Amino acid sequence: MWKKIVYPPAHALLFAWGALRYALTGKNGRRAHSAMVYFFCASGGRFNSWCSRWISAWQTPLPTPRPQGVLGDLGGAQGQAALAALRSKGYVTWEGALDAQTCDRLLAFALATPASVRPMDGQAQAAQATMARYDADHPLAVRYDYPVDALLANADVQSLMADASLLWLAQAYLGARPRLDVMSMWWHTRFHDQPDSKAAQYYHFDLDRLKWLKVFIYLTDVGPQDGPHSFIEGSHVDQGIPQHFLRRGYVRLQDEEVLAHYGKQREMRFVAPRGTVIIEDTRGLHKGSMVSGKDRLILQLQLSNSLFGGMYPKSRLPRERVAVLQAQLAQAPDVYQAYL
Repeated sequence: MWKKIVYPPAHALLFAWGALRYALTGKNGRRAHSAMVYFFCASGGRFNSWCSRWISAWQTPLPTPRPQGVLGDLGGAQGQAALAALRSKGYVTWEGALDAQTCDRLLAFALATPASVRPMDGQAQAAQATMARYDADHPLAVRYDYPVDALLANADVQSLMADASLLWLAQAYLGARPRLDVMSMWWHTRFHDQPDSKAAQYYHFDLDRLKWLKVFIYLTDVGPQDGPHSFIEGSHVDQGIPQHFLRRGYVRLQDEEVLAHYGKQREMRFVAPRGTVIIEDTRGLHKGSMVSGKDRLILQLQLSNSLFGGMYPKSRLPRERVAVLQAQLAQAPDVYQAYL
């Protein structure tokens, strides 16, 4: 990680070489990503903001004449209010945005589809992932992750990928054409009575890309004991995370030290019914809380201003696509280049 590289000029060279390589080939490298993490931590986020402004200056906006979709109609005051909340607080929520029928279908998909059982703290990373169907009565681990290829083939997920309201809000916040990537769905279970770092149950910041938004969709009701997603309001801005945290690098943080710095009043715990959509800049500190009640199922989409950064296994959209996604692909295939 970044702390092991002593000389800042080395970081600059690694980042510059990685950015050039990405521009020419579309490929990312681990060293360039580590350099990006270093500069984020050393600058308190200002480096990412500077790079993002440069990206915005060179991009043509995605045409979204009618930003209406799962979030409602964002063409007027509602859209501007959501954008203002994202900029100031780092998050915005819509309860009941996803209808009950869609939630039912996605829950049925999750119950029928084998998922990857994620290793927990103290367990070695297996050479090959253990695949199993989620069983509420006999969970095998804290977290189950669904294969990206299976998600990309799901008609409801495809519709969300092409949702005009999500695309509009992402573009307005990012200041650039959004790129959809880091698609995931997972269960958090009550398997363990302690938080698990590998299941992202300690506070942390994300840094896969230069700038992004994550869309979290609750597919089960989430009460106070059901692992509510938590976020530190305002920690997404430049200098929003203190240097005494950033000097440690890309690590998990204990609740006690986070709350001691920010105060309990800035911790947002999203207790909400299924169908709730949480849109968040996860550059800010966040976590999924430990489950002691009912297991929680969540769907996540990420929209970024560039695909430069972290490395992910390649997944592709299937030939069978819903009409709304096919139309968006015809208009702006670059939005989906991660999956083409």
